Amino acid sequence: MKLRRTAYFALAAMLAITLTGLTAHAQNLNLSDAQVFKIQALLQSQTKELRTLNLDVQASKDALNTAIAKGDSALTAMAILSLDASEKALKNTQAANQRHLLALLNEFQKQVVKDSGKSIPATE
Repeated sequence: MKLRRTAYFALAAMLAITLTGLTAHAQNLNLSDAQVFKIQALLQSQTKELRTLNLDVQASKDALNTAIAKGDSALTAMAILSLDASEKALKNTQAANQRHLLALLNEFQKQVVKDSGKSIPATE
């Protein structure tokens, strides 16, 4: 239970940092108000999905710890596969979210992001 509260807090903090960073980058990227609002809405919707995926990863970790504690090799193997699948789903979703964010930028803004060596932070 304590871990879930920590995970929710971490997600909320990352969203706040991302939105704050986005506001700071808005001037560097010359984002329009419409772009800022679209990006903020996208980040908020992505947070819900990422929260669910993070909970899946945590549940898989818990199942793995339980399987290891029981000493059941078959259950441990299944838990490892489940954890791997959950982590891949999270990673793939984060990459897709970043692509969606970049799709909201015009070519000049994308070039600024590329030249700066920074990426628009996706919620984790």
